[in-house]
Amino acid sequence: MNSRLISWERIDVSAAQSDQITLHVDTAGQTGLPKEGAELIFSEGYQGQLVHKGKYKITRISPKLFPPTVTIVATAAPFQIQDKTGFKERHTRTFTFISLAEIFRQLVTSHGFSPRVASKFETVWFKHIDQMNETDSAFLVRLAKRHDAIAKPVDGLYVLAEKGQTKTITGQDIPSVTVDVSGNNDPSDFRKFINCQLELASRRNFFGVKAKWVESDTGLEYEVSSGEAPFVMLQQVYEDSSVAQQTCDEELQKIMREKDCIRIDLPGDPYLVAEGILELNQSFPPEMVGRWSIDQVTARGDSSGGYRCSVVATRPARKN
Repeated sequence: MNSRLISWERIDVSAAQSDQITLHVDTAGQTGLPKEGAELIFSEGYQGQLVHKGKYKITRISPKLFPPTVTIVATAAPFQIQDKTGFKERHTRTFTFISLAEIFRQLVTSHGFSPRVASKFETVWFKHIDQMNETDSAFLVRLAKRHDAIAKPVDGLYVLAEKGQTKTITGQDIPSVTVDVSGNNDPSDFRKFINCQLELASRRNFFGVKAKWVESDTGLEYEVSSGEAPFVMLQQVYEDSSVAQQTCDEELQKIMREKDCIRIDLPGDPYLVAEGILELNQSFPPEMVGRWSIDQVTARGDSSGGYRCSVVATRPARKN
């Protein structure tokens, strides 16, 4: 396949969707197609410096008559046609007196994954939580989003991790990538040109979060908060003060972390990964300089040797 590869794209995200690769392959003079569910091992980079990016399962194959090509789409999640473990089935069930970490382990293990859970989520407890006509993956994404986390399959593992951290859930450090535009940044030199756009979240004018909780014995309603005015009030009413306070703290962290967003298009770099750190040095304007937590990387390449990355990043989470 490598010798006939016309172009490719890889999307690495820190959110709900699985990482995905799309391959366009020349099939002139060839017969036969790969099968859906077959496994691909994908590496990316420059000649002699390829970096392993994980294992992917083929989910869609689209042959074309002219020019004779086939488009192959593969994801990091096991979305095979047979779906033997019921990964795509919807479920309705209730979990009681259980940690987020344990819910996560129970569900992903049932689908043959090896779970990796950040220690923080061992202490996030639910007295009662319902999975309402949702797939297991959708349910886990919903719970993760509630706690400013990610839940996604990665190279045979399934991870539950805090957003904006610089260490992978497997314990290995993700190297930060420093970007420099001090040279001749000429748009005509497409392979070397860097472009960057900063989006300031001026509409997010909240510096604090409030939530309400109800005492079950008396029915009295109380309020907790995190941060300072002006506050945003959460819509949900919680079952006790500790859950309400924890949710306030996590929501404030999310608001502050995602306050500004930066989009950058630059030469290909296989070490740019979702949840990694992008360091913009002093060659950038002052408002862009500093550390950014990568939320999404889209890498593209073609048979002519072109290799570019587009990155979306937000400010990293503050350490407690």
